[in-house]
Amino acid sequence: MDNKLKYAIVAILVIIVVVGGLGVGLHLFNPPQTKYNTITFASSATPSSIDPAVAFDTNSVFFDDQIYQTLVAYNTTTFNGQTVGSIAPAPGLATHWTVAKNGSVTFYLRQNVTFSNGDKLNASDVAFSLNRVITMAQGPSFHVRQFLNSSGIHVLGTYTVMLVPSAPYPWFLNLFQLWVTSIVDPSYVNAHGGVVAKTVNQFMSTNAMGTGPYELQSYGAQQITLVANPHYWGPKPNITQIIYSVVNQPSTQQALLQKGSVNVALNIPLDQMNNLKNYTNVKVKSGPTSSEYYIGLDENVTPFNNLSVRKAIEYAVNASVLTAHSTFGYGTTIYSGMAPTIEAYTPAFKMYQQNVTMAKKYLAQNATYAHGFNTSFYYTAGDPIGQNIATILQQQLNAIGVNITLNPVQSATFDVQVGAGSYPMFYEGWVNLLATPDDGLRPLFNAANLGQYGNYNYFNNTTVSHDLVNGGQQYNTTLRYGNYTQAQQILAAQAVEVPLFNLQNVIPMTTNVHGLLVYPTFDIYVAQATLS
Repeated sequence: MDNKLKYAIVAILVIIVVVGGLGVGLHLFNPPQTKYNTITFASSATPSSIDPAVAFDTNSVFFDDQIYQTLVAYNTTTFNGQTVGSIAPAPGLATHWTVAKNGSVTFYLRQNVTFSNGDKLNASDVAFSLNRVITMAQGPSFHVRQFLNSSGIHVLGTYTVMLVPSAPYPWFLNLFQLWVTSIVDPSYVNAHGGVVAKTVNQFMSTNAMGTGPYELQSYGAQQITLVANPHYWGPKPNITQIIYSVVNQPSTQQALLQKGSVNVALNIPLDQMNNLKNYTNVKVKSGPTSSEYYIGLDENVTPFNNLSVRKAIEYAVNASVLTAHSTFGYGTTIYSGMAPTIEAYTPAFKMYQQNVTMAKKYLAQNATYAHGFNTSFYYTAGDPIGQNIATILQQQLNAIGVNITLNPVQSATFDVQVGAGSYPMFYEGWVNLLATPDDGLRPLFNAANLGQYGNYNYFNNTTVSHDLVNGGQQYNTTLRYGNYTQAQQILAAQAVEVPLFNLQNVIPMTTNVHGLLVYPTFDIYVAQATLS
């Protein structure tokens, strides 16, 4: 989501509790002497906004998950013998729904729901919330605005609302699982700034009024506290207070987790997980995601505007070795521009098995590069996965005379420059939050998304763009699969990138936390957990 919603492992939030002086040393947090059953959370940063219409990072969405709710929730499944979150639809604020042939969805709302101030939820609140997202037109709204406009929102009764897609979209229902479609209280919003076109409501950035199991108690730059919502319609949570504090250093988070003064720490790098497993009071939970990580080749930059050079790189790289030695046991090699868990996945890139002879043969097709060339490889500084990939890639490409200079770049700079086409070769990832081929392929390879909109490879192919757009509008499964299969085959034939791996979502926590599920979307729902 990012532009790409770096909803991903590189920007994950972490949870912890800290009291006076945490930023200075490893002082144990002394929980307040109250009736609360408190879980401690720590994050690497203060959320940018807890307004679901604006939130576009994991730190922010964490709060939306606790305070607000959507029409459709996420389900569960089994992974490696344990229960984990699933993107399959489940009842949320809507108890059930019907889907028409034209893709329209009629939602039937729960009739016993109130916001945390006691206001009753009804269908008009749903219409207000979705219209608000469309009108404000902030970052995450692109998910909604592509397929829904105000004329498609119809209140049919006090607890019934019909949503009509503005364009054909087979996964229209899934949009209403995303945090951005959370239902807000119209009275509360209108009393505090209302809705202004293309404008952020600053009050709602640090205040909230939702129907979820928790409500906001206090908001500070270094610590945010939530408490159980007394008006919550569902089962009362066992955990009645959440304290979220900013702890910048992963090493500090790890030390606090080891001491037991932190319950969950999500900014700890994957290369440290094996160390955590040695702590008797810590467990590490993981689950599948729909992520895709890859080596990008900017076709606007010499020599990667040359197909033979790109094919040489494909044959020179051993993606399985890169995966094994950089993901610390939490990655699976992939052979397409999207994860193998997504419908229509086609392992088209599997034809490129490491073959130095073939790689040199393709380089020799252009006299300029027959003996190799020099280029630069960019990755995010401080990321152990990126660092390992860079080191191993340097060795693999050196075998064919390609010498790469390694350039670690700070995250904020990387995000801007990779979209601007400043990096000829780079390590990047995409978290496919909707777990659909449309969300997995179109942002990265459609010509309409060149540059900052997600197509960092600057790949421009008319047939692929047509297939991706048409596939995303095709209700017929056979025809849809045909579009996506052909697109993936062309992507491989054009050697558009080097697909690497799909990463798991990994969450370390203390052993007294039970039932906190790992979701492929990186959402966290504290209400489902208990503390012993």
